[in-house]
Amino acid sequence: MLLESLNTQFDSVTFNDEPRALWSGCGEVIKADLDNQRAVIKYSSVPDILEHPNINQSVFAKARKAKSYRVERHFYQLYAPRLPCFTATPELLWADACGSENILVFKDFTTQGFHAVEGVDLEAIGHIVAWLARFHATFLWCDIELEPEHTKLWEQGGYWHLATRPDEYEKIPQGDIKGYAVELDNRLVSQKYRTLIHGDAKQANFAIKQKTVMGYDFQYVGKGIGLQDIMLLFTSVFNSEQQHVYEEPLLALYFSELHSALKTSFGIDVIREIELHWRSAWPIIWSDFYRFLLGWKPNHFKINKYMKCQVNAVMSELI
Repeated sequence: MLLESLNTQFDSVTFNDEPRALWSGCGEVIKADLDNQRAVIKYSSVPDILEHPNINQSVFAKARKAKSYRVERHFYQLYAPRLPCFTATPELLWADACGSENILVFKDFTTQGFHAVEGVDLEAIGHIVAWLARFHATFLWCDIELEPEHTKLWEQGGYWHLATRPDEYEKIPQGDIKGYAVELDNRLVSQKYRTLIHGDAKQANFAIKQKTVMGYDFQYVGKGIGLQDIMLLFTSVFNSEQQHVYEEPLLALYFSELHSALKTSFGIDVIREIELHWRSAWPIIWSDFYRFLLGWKPNHFKINKYMKCQVNAVMSELI
């Protein structure tokens, strides 16, 4: 389908380099010249059997993964154009879908000078935090269901939330975190202030050019609390000690940027209330992700002292 579809849209199609496989054989990313323009093509089609050593894919899990690529296409078509210019995403040149197959064609942002963020680069991480604050501010409203296109995204953002992870939930050993999984989920879903979250805000899904950040890979965008993205970013770059050290400085930066971005839309009392609500949810967010990891990979390196400290604080309140 891929080449045939591209030929219907572009007069000249030349693939460059070897394709890079998507996660577990779900497609590929290809650099190409399309009508003399440098482009990146993301082609996805979820197979019945994943190329993953730890996954025996259920029908439910396959449907979840296939939906994630549809969600990403809808985000770029319907929501990305609403972002301010300083909250960059890859420029979508063309999109197409046929059955379970999706094609996204982007302008190659590496030709604009963007590059990956490597290691614990605090300056770059700070710019990513600011990007996330502006992203959340753009989509922060109280009655998100009134959005005419919201059903084309995830009801809840993030790849780990309880409703989409029944297989992993069943694998969790009996204990407090399993017993309170529904309660943790309810506390997040019932938050008064919710926005759209990126849903997979690991460092690898951002590129940077000087102080300008570009976010991409929006397969799990949906409703949530902004700090869910900050938590996942933390897990992708910091160890336990660093999480303790950088927690407050980076949360302070996040809320400073959020306040600045919201001040033309909300009164100061409402903005302060948003911060209060979201800060109080911080340990719940970590506990919810811990629940997922216990069912996904209980020896995962992301399960550390900092995470367990957050979980213990929540469990001491609930038990």
